[in-house]
Amino acid sequence: MRHLRTLLLLAFAALCIVPAEAKTPKGHLVIIGGGRRSDSVMDAFIKLAGGPDAKFLGISTASGTPEETGKGLVESLAKGGVNNAAWVAPTKEQSNDPQFVNDALDGVTGIFFSGGQQDRIVDSLRGSLFHQRLMQLYEDGAAIAGTSAGAAMMSVPMITGSRKDGSKDGFNSISADIVETVDGMGFIKGAIIDQHFMKRSRENRLISVTLDNPEYISFGIDESTAIIVLKGRDIKVVGEGAVMVIEPYAKSISSDRKGQYRAKMKVSLLLAGDSYRIR
Repeated sequence: MRHLRTLLLLAFAALCIVPAEAKTPKGHLVIIGGGRRSDSVMDAFIKLAGGPDAKFLGISTASGTPEETGKGLVESLAKGGVNNAAWVAPTKEQSNDPQFVNDALDGVTGIFFSGGQQDRIVDSLRGSLFHQRLMQLYEDGAAIAGTSAGAAMMSVPMITGSRKDGSKDGFNSISADIVETVDGMGFIKGAIIDQHFMKRSRENRLISVTLDNPEYISFGIDESTAIIVLKGRDIKVVGEGAVMVIEPYAKSISSDRKGQYRAKMKVSLLLAGDSYRIR
């Protein structure tokens, strides 16, 4: 009888262990492929962040000229009607300083990451108190936008732009294990982002990294174009160009002796107004 009672208690305990569901963010992402920022993209970002009277922050860490770029972000937001905008370019030390983080982000509902080099963003911010606060703001309803490097850093596997072997030959084939990635900021889940996509013919690069990571869906976003991410998974395209979506069939993926991939995949081409859902 005691043995039966023990078994029943263990069974009940097992039923009580339910995996925690991922928290659905209340906020929005506006992921821009670089180039000129169209009015439709900026208008959408400002509206999602709470409108012209909301508090906005530009982050120019990715830029080689952060002060000039930061001031440019503030001017761009002002042209869109924003009344309260500032900029910062946090160093690694500042991003873990509670006073700095609170001063920069208190009350902010619209955050915009500039272009430049995406590794500067993750080197300075990833895993920091600043990063944690950004995640909390996004979960609570803030809008986070990024263009070019500020778009690339949105995903977890972040394309650095370099080859793993250090070669400067570019990506002239669709091959295994040639695209260098590091952990990005992870605002978007289940997806990989590439930018300046059609403009710079980055299809080989994105297909290669997608087949390296078949558990992800990939988005190649062209210039003056953006995807708006709602509830962490619902995608809407805005802007003037196109977005290529690549979904690999994992079981079909193989490669030859040279590492060149063979695979089946679903490729979709989306334009402004089109929608998509990340599975």
